[in-house]
Amino acid sequence: MVVMENTVAIIAGNGTLPVELANELESSGKKIYILGISGEAEPIIEKFDHDYVHFGQISRMFKLLRSRNVRDVTLAGGVARRPALSEMKFDLGAFIALPQALSWMLSGDNAVLVGVINKFREEGFIVRGAHELVPELLVKAGSNTKNKPSASDLERIKLGFDVARALGQYDVGQAVVVVEKRIVALEGVEGTDAMLERVAALRAGGRLPKKKGGVLIKCVKPGQDLRADLPSIGPNSIEKVVEAGLTGIGVEANLTLMISRDETLLRANKSGVFIYGA
Repeated sequence: MVVMENTVAIIAGNGTLPVELANELESSGKKIYILGISGEAEPIIEKFDHDYVHFGQISRMFKLLRSRNVRDVTLAGGVARRPALSEMKFDLGAFIALPQALSWMLSGDNAVLVGVINKFREEGFIVRGAHELVPELLVKAGSNTKNKPSASDLERIKLGFDVARALGQYDVGQAVVVVEKRIVALEGVEGTDAMLERVAALRAGGRLPKKKGGVLIKCVKPGQDLRADLPSIGPNSIEKVVEAGLTGIGVEANLTLMISRDETLLRANKSGVFIYGA
């Protein structure tokens, strides 16, 4: 009897995380298949066994996964925008799931992710979090950089966590910015980078002190399903933090992904930015 090897599937949105996960899993001996979301996934996924699916192609997606003998699935990468119904390519599976899908799309991000995860489970797949599959990508406890937070920075991180978790109850965002002893920015649907650009504009306009200082804080939302949408930081985060005049990043240890770890740490150390896992 021939026993087929189980394949790990990565449902890929935008960004480099899907390929980083694939590289790490492949190096550990796993067989990888990437299913890219059309219009979101980066072309670099094509170095692996891959296919693309449009929003609404639910039957096709599950058929492709089963054709590769997939059991474990992980969701990785971002989705820049939710498509309008007129842009979606519905197949039979989508029409069957349409009432559920409409309910998800009218809710917050966490509701959408929980709905998607439950659909995979109903179809017999096991959804794994990136932190379960590749714990090497997680931010470690304490200072991850040569630069360390001051006592005042640690107080800002605590304040930021308190506020971010309070907002997270309403499925708003995962990040806040604290300058001195006050919250100066909250993340909404625009995402972390756009929030940091607002902080840079506030500083340039004199609404914040010219002197550098302040911390970006990111954490999971209360009750969030950890199998998808974990907070993440990467090289671009360091660039935006520097542009905003901040001096550090505080995140939840072992629950935050560090994308392009070597490059992120190199840029942080070169820029004098600390990365701290609390």
